[in-house]
Amino acid sequence: MSTAPVNEQAPERSPITQAFRLAGLAALALLAEPLTGVADAATAGTLGIVIQASLAVGAGIITTTTWLLTPLLFAQTTEIGRLRADGHLSRAGKTVRTTMKLASGWGVILALSITAVALLIIGDPEARSYLLARAAGMPVSALVLAGYGALRGADAVRDVTFAALGGAVVHIGLDALIAATAWGGLLGVGLASGISQLLVFTVVLRRLIVRGLWIIVPINDGTQLIPASTRNFVRPVALLVTRSALLGAATLAMTAAAVSNGPEKAAAHLIVYQCWLLAVLAIEGWKSAAQILISTAPTVTRRRKLERLLLLVSLLIGAVSFLVVLAVGDPVLSGLTADETVSDSARAIWWLSALSLGVGAVAFTRDGIEFGRGAYLFNLSRVAAGSGLGLIGTVVTAASGDLLWMWAAMTAGLVLRAALPSSRTMPSEHRRGLSPAEMRGLSARLPDPISSDRCGTESTR
Repeated sequence: MSTAPVNEQAPERSPITQAFRLAGLAALALLAEPLTGVADAATAGTLGIVIQASLAVGAGIITTTTWLLTPLLFAQTTEIGRLRADGHLSRAGKTVRTTMKLASGWGVILALSITAVALLIIGDPEARSYLLARAAGMPVSALVLAGYGALRGADAVRDVTFAALGGAVVHIGLDALIAATAWGGLLGVGLASGISQLLVFTVVLRRLIVRGLWIIVPINDGTQLIPASTRNFVRPVALLVTRSALLGAATLAMTAAAVSNGPEKAAAHLIVYQCWLLAVLAIEGWKSAAQILISTAPTVTRRRKLERLLLLVSLLIGAVSFLVVLAVGDPVLSGLTADETVSDSARAIWWLSALSLGVGAVAFTRDGIEFGRGAYLFNLSRVAAGSGLGLIGTVVTAASGDLLWMWAAMTAGLVLRAALPSSRTMPSEHRRGLSPAEMRGLSARLPDPISSDRCGTESTR
Protein backbone atom coordinates (compact mmCIF):
# COMPACT_ATOMS: atom_id res chain seq x y z
CA MET A 1 0.00 0.00 0.00
CA SER A 2 1.47 3.35 -0.93
CA THR A 3 1.01 6.45 1.12
CA ALA A 4 0.72 10.12 0.32
CA PRO A 5 2.94 12.64 2.08
CA VAL A 6 1.88 13.28 5.65
CA ASN A 7 1.78 17.05 5.39
CA GLU A 8 0.00 17.40 2.07
CA GLN A 9 -1.62 20.83 2.04
CA ALA A 10 -5.05 21.85 0.80
CA PRO A 11 -5.65 25.36 -0.56
CA GLU A 12 -5.45 27.85 2.29
CA ARG A 13 -8.75 28.90 3.86
CA SER A 14 -9.43 31.73 6.25
CA PRO A 15 -10.41 30.72 9.79
CA ILE A 16 -13.98 31.95 9.31
CA THR A 17 -14.38 30.03 6.04
CA GLN A 18 -12.99 26.89 7.63
CA ALA A 19 -15.30 27.30 10.64
CA PHE A 20 -18.42 27.68 8.51
CA ARG A 21 -17.41 24.71 6.35
CA LEU A 22 -17.00 22.52 9.41
CA ALA A 23 -20.22 23.84 10.98
CA GLY A 24 -22.25 23.11 7.85
CA LEU A 25 -20.92 19.57 7.49
CA ALA A 26 -21.40 18.85 11.21
CA ALA A 27 -24.98 20.17 11.14
CA LEU A 28 -25.83 17.96 8.16
CA ALA A 29 -24.50 14.93 10.03
CA LEU A 30 -26.59 15.86 13.05
CA LEU A 31 -29.72 15.83 10.88
CA ALA A 32 -29.43 12.04 10.48
CA GLU A 33 -30.80 11.25 13.96
CA PRO A 34 -33.99 13.38 13.81
CA LEU A 35 -34.64 12.22 10.23
CA THR A 36 -34.60 8.57 11.26
CA GLY A 37 -36.71 9.40 14.32
CA VAL A 38 -39.37 10.96 12.13
CA ALA A 39 -39.23 7.94 9.78
CA ASP A 40 -39.69 5.55 12.73
CA ALA A 41 -42.69 7.56 14.00
CA ALA A 42 -44.26 7.64 10.54
CA THR A 43 -43.77 3.89 10.09
CA ALA A 44 -45.31 3.17 13.49
CA GLY A 45 -48.23 5.40 12.52
CA THR A 46 -49.03 3.21 9.53
CA LEU A 47 -49.14 0.21 11.88
CA GLY A 48 -51.72 1.80 14.18
CA ILE A 49 -52.09 4.23 17.07
CA VAL A 50 -51.32 1.54 19.66
CA ILE A 51 -48.01 0.75 17.93
CA GLN A 52 -47.18 4.44 17.74
CA ALA A 53 -47.83 4.86 21.46
CA SER A 54 -45.56 1.86 22.15
CA LEU A 55 -42.82 3.49 20.07
CA ALA A 56 -43.13 6.68 22.14
CA VAL A 57 -42.25 4.67 25.27
CA GLY A 58 -39.31 2.89 23.65
CA ALA A 59 -38.00 5.95 21.81
CA GLY A 60 -37.94 7.99 25.02
CA ILE A 61 -35.67 5.42 26.67
CA ILE A 62 -33.42 5.12 23.61
CA THR A 63 -33.10 8.91 23.24
CA THR A 64 -31.91 9.26 26.83
CA THR A 65 -29.47 6.37 26.38
CA THR A 66 -28.10 7.84 23.14
CA TRP A 67 -27.18 11.01 25.02
CA LEU A 68 -24.86 8.82 27.11
CA LEU A 69 -23.08 7.74 23.91
CA THR A 70 -22.35 11.24 22.58
CA PRO A 71 -19.40 11.74 25.00
CA LEU A 72 -17.53 9.17 22.88
CA LEU A 73 -17.82 11.57 19.93
CA PHE A 74 -16.62 14.66 21.81
CA ALA A 75 -13.79 12.97 23.74
CA GLN A 76 -12.39 11.25 20.65
CA THR A 77 -12.52 14.45 18.59
CA THR A 78 -10.33 16.34 21.05
CA GLU A 79 -7.95 13.41 21.68
CA ILE A 80 -7.19 12.84 18.00
CA GLY A 81 -7.17 16.59 17.30
CA ARG A 82 -4.48 17.15 19.93
CA LEU A 83 -2.39 14.24 18.67
CA ARG A 84 -2.66 15.75 15.21
CA ALA A 85 -1.62 19.19 16.44
CA ASP A 86 1.29 17.65 18.39
CA GLY A 87 2.50 15.83 15.28
CA HIS A 88 2.01 12.39 16.88
CA LEU A 89 0.23 10.89 13.89
CA SER A 90 1.64 7.40 14.45
CA ARG A 91 0.17 7.40 17.95
CA ALA A 92 -3.24 8.42 16.64
CA GLY A 93 -3.83 5.04 14.98
CA LYS A 94 -2.99 3.14 18.15
CA THR A 95 -5.10 5.49 20.23
CA VAL A 96 -8.08 4.98 17.94
CA ARG A 97 -7.80 1.20 18.30
CA THR A 98 -7.65 1.44 22.08
CA THR A 99 -10.51 3.89 22.43
CA MET A 100 -12.71 1.94 20.04
CA LYS A 101 -12.36 -1.08 22.32
CA LEU A 102 -13.34 1.05 25.31
CA ALA A 103 -16.27 2.48 23.35
CA SER A 104 -17.57 -0.99 22.51
CA GLY A 105 -17.38 -1.87 26.21
CA TRP A 106 -19.45 1.18 27.13
CA GLY A 107 -21.94 0.20 24.42
CA VAL A 108 -22.25 -3.29 25.92
CA ILE A 109 -22.94 -1.81 29.37
CA LEU A 110 -25.71 0.39 27.97
CA ALA A 111 -27.09 -2.54 25.95
CA LEU A 112 -27.34 -4.66 29.09
CA SER A 113 -29.04 -1.79 30.91
CA ILE A 114 -31.65 -1.37 28.16
CA THR A 115 -32.22 -5.13 28.08
CA ALA A 116 -32.83 -5.17 31.84
CA VAL A 117 -35.31 -2.30 31.56
CA ALA A 118 -37.11 -4.01 28.68
CA LEU A 119 -37.41 -7.38 30.43
CA LEU A 120 -38.07 -6.23 34.00
CA ILE A 121 -40.01 -2.97 33.68
CA ILE A 122 -41.66 -2.64 30.25
CA GLY A 123 -44.91 -4.57 30.01
CA ASP A 124 -45.89 -3.56 26.47
CA PRO A 125 -44.68 -6.39 24.16
CA GLU A 126 -44.15 -4.11 21.15
CA ALA A 127 -42.13 -1.57 23.15
CA ARG A 128 -40.15 -4.45 24.68
CA SER A 129 -39.35 -5.89 21.24
CA TYR A 130 -38.23 -2.48 20.00
CA LEU A 131 -35.95 -1.96 23.02
CA LEU A 132 -34.38 -5.40 22.72
CA ALA A 133 -33.64 -4.82 19.02
CA ARG A 134 -32.10 -1.41 19.74
CA ALA A 135 -30.10 -2.82 22.66
CA ALA A 136 -28.49 -5.37 20.33
CA GLY A 137 -27.21 -2.54 18.13
CA MET A 138 -25.96 -0.30 20.96
CA PRO A 139 -22.30 -1.52 20.90
CA VAL A 140 -22.14 -0.83 17.15
CA SER A 141 -23.62 2.64 17.68
CA ALA A 142 -20.91 3.30 20.28
CA LEU A 143 -18.21 2.27 17.78
CA VAL A 144 -19.76 4.49 15.11
CA LEU A 145 -19.73 7.56 17.36
CA ALA A 146 -16.14 6.93 18.48
CA GLY A 147 -15.18 6.55 14.82
CA TYR A 148 -16.97 9.79 13.97
CA GLY A 149 -14.96 11.52 16.70
CA ALA A 150 -11.66 10.23 15.34
CA LEU A 151 -12.53 11.38 11.82
CA ARG A 152 -13.63 14.80 13.08
CA GLY A 153 -10.37 15.19 15.00
CA ALA A 154 -8.54 14.39 11.76
CA ASP A 155 -10.53 17.12 9.94
CA ALA A 156 -12.36 14.45 7.93
CA VAL A 157 -15.77 15.91 8.78
CA ARG A 158 -16.99 15.31 5.23
CA ASP A 159 -16.53 11.57 5.76
CA VAL A 160 -18.71 11.75 8.89
CA THR A 161 -21.44 13.66 7.06
CA PHE A 162 -21.59 11.22 4.14
CA ALA A 163 -21.62 8.21 6.48
CA ALA A 164 -24.33 9.65 8.74
CA LEU A 165 -26.62 10.71 5.90
CA GLY A 166 -26.00 7.45 4.05
CA GLY A 167 -26.99 5.50 7.14
CA ALA A 168 -30.13 7.62 7.44
CA VAL A 169 -31.08 6.81 3.83
CA VAL A 170 -30.70 3.07 4.49
CA HIS A 171 -32.68 3.34 7.73
CA ILE A 172 -35.52 5.26 6.07
CA GLY A 173 -35.59 2.78 3.18
CA LEU A 174 -35.98 -0.13 5.60
CA ASP A 175 -38.72 1.75 7.44
CA ALA A 176 -40.55 2.27 4.15
CA LEU A 177 -40.32 -1.47 3.46
CA ILE A 178 -41.76 -2.25 6.89
CA ALA A 179 -44.59 0.25 6.37
CA ALA A 180 -45.43 -1.25 2.98
CA THR A 181 -45.37 -4.88 4.12
CA ALA A 182 -46.40 -4.48 7.78
CA TRP A 183 -43.53 -6.85 8.60
CA GLY A 184 -42.10 -7.16 12.07
CA GLY A 185 -43.87 -4.32 13.85
CA LEU A 186 -41.62 -2.37 16.20
CA LEU A 187 -39.15 -5.25 16.20
CA GLY A 188 -38.57 -4.54 12.51
CA VAL A 189 -38.23 -0.80 13.20
CA GLY A 190 -35.61 -1.52 15.84
CA LEU A 191 -33.73 -3.90 13.55
CA ALA A 192 -33.73 -1.25 10.80
CA SER A 193 -31.64 0.95 13.08
CA GLY A 194 -29.20 -1.86 13.91
CA ILE A 195 -28.73 -2.86 10.26
CA SER A 196 -28.12 0.71 9.12
CA GLN A 197 -25.63 1.31 11.96
CA LEU A 198 -23.73 -1.86 11.04
CA LEU A 199 -23.40 -0.65 7.46
CA VAL A 200 -22.30 2.78 8.65
CA PHE A 201 -19.61 1.20 10.83
CA THR A 202 -18.12 -0.62 7.84
CA VAL A 203 -17.90 2.72 6.03
CA VAL A 204 -16.39 4.46 9.07
CA LEU A 205 -13.81 1.69 9.53
CA ARG A 206 -12.84 1.97 5.87
CA ARG A 207 -12.40 5.75 6.18
CA LEU A 208 -10.30 5.33 9.33
CA ILE A 209 -7.99 2.99 7.41
CA VAL A 210 -7.80 5.34 4.42
CA ARG A 211 -7.02 8.31 6.67
CA GLY A 212 -4.20 6.42 8.37
CA LEU A 213 -6.05 6.23 11.70
CA TRP A 214 -6.15 2.43 11.95
CA ILE A 215 -2.65 1.48 10.78
CA ILE A 216 -0.15 1.47 13.64
CA VAL A 217 3.35 2.76 12.93
CA PRO A 218 5.90 1.44 15.49
CA ILE A 219 6.88 3.97 18.15
CA ASN A 220 10.45 3.77 19.44
CA ASP A 221 10.38 6.47 22.12
CA GLY A 222 9.57 4.07 24.95
CA THR A 223 6.17 5.66 25.58
CA GLN A 224 3.65 3.40 27.29
CA LEU A 225 0.83 4.48 25.02
CA ILE A 226 -1.93 2.08 26.00
CA PRO A 227 -2.27 3.26 29.61
CA ALA A 228 -1.94 6.92 28.56
CA SER A 229 -4.52 6.66 25.78
CA THR A 230 -6.89 4.83 28.10
CA ARG A 231 -6.57 7.52 30.75
CA ASN A 232 -6.91 10.34 28.23
CA PHE A 233 -10.12 8.79 26.91
CA VAL A 234 -11.85 7.41 30.01
CA ARG A 235 -11.62 10.56 32.14
CA PRO A 236 -13.17 12.88 29.52
CA VAL A 237 -15.88 10.32 28.76
CA ALA A 238 -16.74 10.01 32.46
CA LEU A 239 -17.02 13.79 32.83
CA LEU A 240 -19.04 14.12 29.62
CA VAL A 241 -21.38 11.29 30.65
CA THR A 242 -22.02 13.16 33.90
CA ARG A 243 -22.71 16.29 31.86
CA SER A 244 -25.13 14.43 29.57
CA ALA A 245 -26.89 12.93 32.59
CA LEU A 246 -27.38 16.41 34.09
CA LEU A 247 -28.83 17.79 30.85
CA GLY A 248 -31.01 14.71 30.39
CA ALA A 249 -32.34 14.98 33.95
CA ALA A 250 -33.14 18.67 33.42
CA THR A 251 -35.03 17.86 30.22
CA LEU A 252 -37.00 15.06 31.88
CA ALA A 253 -37.82 17.35 34.82
CA MET A 254 -39.18 20.02 32.45
CA THR A 255 -41.35 17.46 30.69
CA ALA A 256 -42.62 16.08 34.01
CA ALA A 257 -43.49 19.58 35.24
CA ALA A 258 -45.44 20.29 32.05
CA VAL A 259 -47.26 16.93 32.16
CA SER A 260 -48.21 17.43 35.82
CA ASN A 261 -50.23 20.50 34.80
CA GLY A 262 -52.46 18.74 32.30
CA PRO A 263 -52.46 17.67 28.64
CA GLU A 264 -52.74 21.22 27.25
CA LYS A 265 -49.57 22.41 28.98
CA ALA A 266 -47.81 19.14 28.15
CA ALA A 267 -48.70 19.46 24.45
CA ALA A 268 -47.63 23.13 24.35
CA HIS A 269 -44.27 22.35 25.95
CA LEU A 270 -43.68 19.36 23.65
CA ILE A 271 -44.35 21.41 20.49
CA VAL A 272 -42.10 24.30 21.53
CA TYR A 273 -39.34 22.01 22.79
CA GLN A 274 -39.24 19.91 19.61
CA CYS A 275 -39.02 23.08 17.47
CA TRP A 276 -36.30 24.37 19.79
CA LEU A 277 -34.30 21.15 19.37
CA LEU A 278 -34.54 21.41 15.59
CA ALA A 279 -33.24 24.99 15.67
CA VAL A 280 -30.38 23.96 17.97
CA LEU A 281 -28.94 21.71 15.22
CA ALA A 282 -27.38 24.61 13.33
CA ILE A 283 -25.80 25.97 16.52
CA GLU A 284 -24.56 22.48 17.42
CA GLY A 285 -22.78 22.45 14.06
CA TRP A 286 -20.97 25.66 15.02
CA LYS A 287 -20.13 24.13 18.41
CA SER A 288 -18.58 21.12 16.64
CA ALA A 289 -16.55 23.43 14.41
CA ALA A 290 -15.29 25.26 17.51
CA GLN A 291 -14.16 22.01 19.13
CA ILE A 292 -12.32 20.81 16.03
CA LEU A 293 -10.53 24.12 15.40
CA ILE A 294 -9.52 24.67 19.02
CA SER A 295 -8.32 21.10 19.55
CA THR A 296 -6.04 21.34 16.49
CA ALA A 297 -4.73 24.86 17.13
CA PRO A 298 -0.89 24.57 17.11
CA THR A 299 -0.12 27.41 19.55
CA VAL A 300 -1.74 29.14 22.53
CA THR A 301 -1.74 32.45 20.65
CA ARG A 302 -3.48 30.88 17.69
CA ARG A 303 -6.02 29.21 19.95
CA ARG A 304 -6.94 32.43 21.75
CA LYS A 305 -7.39 34.32 18.49
CA LEU A 306 -9.67 31.56 17.26
CA GLU A 307 -11.66 31.64 20.49
CA ARG A 308 -12.34 35.35 20.14
CA LEU A 309 -13.35 34.94 16.51
CA LEU A 310 -15.66 32.00 17.22
CA LEU A 311 -17.38 33.81 20.09
CA LEU A 312 -17.86 36.99 18.04
CA VAL A 313 -19.51 35.02 15.25
CA SER A 314 -21.65 33.16 17.80
CA LEU A 315 -23.13 36.53 18.83
CA LEU A 316 -24.23 37.07 15.23
CA ILE A 317 -25.59 33.52 14.98
CA GLY A 318 -27.52 34.07 18.20
CA ALA A 319 -29.06 37.35 17.01
CA VAL A 320 -30.13 35.84 13.68
CA SER A 321 -31.54 32.74 15.42
CA PHE A 322 -33.58 34.88 17.81
CA LEU A 323 -35.09 37.01 15.04
CA VAL A 324 -35.84 34.09 12.71
CA VAL A 325 -37.47 31.90 15.38
CA LEU A 326 -39.48 34.85 16.67
CA ALA A 327 -40.70 35.65 13.14
CA VAL A 328 -41.87 32.13 12.26
CA GLY A 329 -43.66 31.51 15.56
CA ASP A 330 -47.26 32.12 14.45
CA PRO A 331 -47.20 30.09 11.20
CA VAL A 332 -45.31 27.20 12.82
CA LEU A 333 -47.61 26.95 15.82
CA SER A 334 -50.72 27.29 13.65
CA GLY A 335 -49.51 24.42 11.50
CA LEU A 336 -48.60 22.12 14.39
CA THR A 337 -51.77 22.35 16.47
CA ALA A 338 -55.44 23.04 15.79
CA ASP A 339 -56.31 23.39 19.48
CA GLU A 340 -56.50 27.08 20.33
CA THR A 341 -55.77 26.53 24.03
CA VAL A 342 -52.60 24.59 23.26
CA SER A 343 -51.61 27.17 20.66
CA ASP A 344 -52.05 30.04 23.13
CA SER A 345 -49.96 28.25 25.78
CA ALA A 346 -47.24 27.60 23.22
CA ARG A 347 -47.22 31.22 22.03
CA ALA A 348 -46.76 32.37 25.61
CA ILE A 349 -43.38 30.62 25.83
CA TRP A 350 -42.31 30.82 22.18
CA TRP A 351 -40.53 34.15 22.61
CA LEU A 352 -38.53 32.67 25.48
CA SER A 353 -37.49 29.72 23.33
CA ALA A 354 -36.27 32.23 20.72
CA LEU A 355 -34.38 34.22 23.38
CA SER A 356 -32.80 31.06 24.78
CA LEU A 357 -31.49 30.22 21.30
CA GLY A 358 -29.95 33.67 20.99
CA VAL A 359 -28.14 33.26 24.31
CA GLY A 360 -27.52 29.57 23.71
CA ALA A 361 -25.46 30.30 20.60
CA VAL A 362 -22.77 31.80 22.84
CA ALA A 363 -23.14 29.17 25.59
CA PHE A 364 -22.92 26.26 23.13
CA THR A 365 -19.92 27.80 21.38
CA ARG A 366 -18.24 28.10 24.78
CA ASP A 367 -18.95 24.37 25.22
CA GLY A 368 -17.21 23.58 21.95
CA ILE A 369 -14.20 25.73 22.83
CA GLU A 370 -13.84 24.05 26.22
CA PHE A 371 -14.21 20.60 24.67
CA GLY A 372 -11.43 21.54 22.25
CA ARG A 373 -9.19 22.64 25.13
CA GLY A 374 -9.89 19.46 27.04
CA ALA A 375 -11.40 21.54 29.89
CA TYR A 376 -14.16 18.99 30.54
CA LEU A 377 -14.35 19.49 34.30
CA PHE A 378 -14.65 23.26 33.93
CA ASN A 379 -17.40 22.80 31.35
CA LEU A 380 -19.22 20.41 33.69
CA SER A 381 -19.19 23.07 36.42
CA ARG A 382 -20.78 25.61 34.04
CA VAL A 383 -23.45 23.14 32.93
CA ALA A 384 -24.20 22.16 36.55
CA ALA A 385 -24.69 25.82 37.51
CA GLY A 386 -27.00 26.44 34.56
CA SER A 387 -28.96 23.24 35.21
CA GLY A 388 -29.39 24.25 38.85
CA LEU A 389 -31.13 27.47 37.80
CA GLY A 390 -33.29 25.51 35.36
CA LEU A 391 -34.33 23.11 38.11
CA ILE A 392 -35.52 25.99 40.30
CA GLY A 393 -37.75 27.24 37.49
CA THR A 394 -39.05 23.73 36.86
CA VAL A 395 -40.11 23.37 40.52
CA VAL A 396 -41.93 26.71 40.36
CA THR A 397 -43.69 25.64 37.14
CA ALA A 398 -44.79 22.34 38.70
CA ALA A 399 -46.31 24.28 41.63
CA SER A 400 -47.85 27.18 39.70
CA GLY A 401 -48.76 25.63 36.35
CA ASP A 402 -47.11 28.50 34.43
CA LEU A 403 -44.66 27.24 31.77
CA LEU A 404 -43.00 30.65 31.64
CA TRP A 405 -41.06 29.96 34.83
CA MET A 406 -39.13 26.94 33.60
CA TRP A 407 -38.42 28.40 30.17
CA ALA A 408 -37.25 31.67 31.77
CA ALA A 409 -35.05 29.67 34.16
CA MET A 410 -33.59 27.64 31.30
CA THR A 411 -32.76 30.89 29.49
CA ALA A 412 -31.18 32.30 32.66
CA GLY A 413 -29.13 29.13 32.98
CA LEU A 414 -27.82 29.61 29.44
CA VAL A 415 -26.98 33.24 30.26
CA LEU A 416 -24.98 32.01 33.24
CA ARG A 417 -23.18 29.42 31.10
CA ALA A 418 -22.33 32.08 28.52
CA ALA A 419 -21.17 34.68 31.06
CA LEU A 420 -19.08 32.65 33.52
CA PRO A 421 -15.35 33.46 33.19
CA SER A 422 -13.28 31.17 31.01
CA SER A 423 -10.55 28.89 32.27
CA ARG A 424 -7.33 30.20 30.72
CA THR A 425 -5.54 26.87 30.95
CA MET A 426 -5.72 24.04 28.47
CA PRO A 427 -5.23 20.65 30.18
CA SER A 428 -4.39 18.92 26.91
CA GLU A 429 -1.28 21.12 26.56
CA HIS A 430 0.32 19.53 29.63
CA ARG A 431 -1.10 16.02 29.90
CA ARG A 432 1.56 14.47 27.62
CA GLY A 433 4.39 15.90 29.68
CA LEU A 434 5.24 18.66 27.18
CA SER A 435 5.90 22.18 28.39
CA PRO A 436 4.27 25.12 26.57
CA ALA A 437 7.67 26.02 25.12
CA GLU A 438 8.09 22.49 23.75
CA MET A 439 4.57 22.65 22.36
CA ARG A 440 5.33 25.90 20.58
CA GLY A 441 8.59 24.53 19.21
CA LEU A 442 6.80 21.47 17.92
CA SER A 443 4.01 23.59 16.46
CA ALA A 444 6.47 25.62 14.44
CA ARG A 445 7.27 22.46 12.46
CA LEU A 446 3.63 21.60 11.78
CA PRO A 447 1.25 22.83 9.10
CA ASP A 448 -1.47 25.24 10.20
CA PRO A 449 -4.60 23.11 10.77
CA ILE A 450 -6.80 26.02 9.75
CA SER A 451 -5.42 25.83 6.25
CA SER A 452 -5.11 22.07 6.12
CA ASP A 453 -7.91 19.81 4.96
CA ARG A 454 -6.28 16.46 5.72
CA CYS A 455 -4.48 14.66 8.47
CA GLY A 456 -2.20 11.69 8.66
CA THR A 457 -1.14 9.31 5.96
CA GLU A 458 -3.80 8.70 3.39
CA SER A 459 -3.82 5.61 1.21
CA THR A 460 -3.80 6.05 -2.52
CA ARG A 461 -5.90 3.79 -4.64
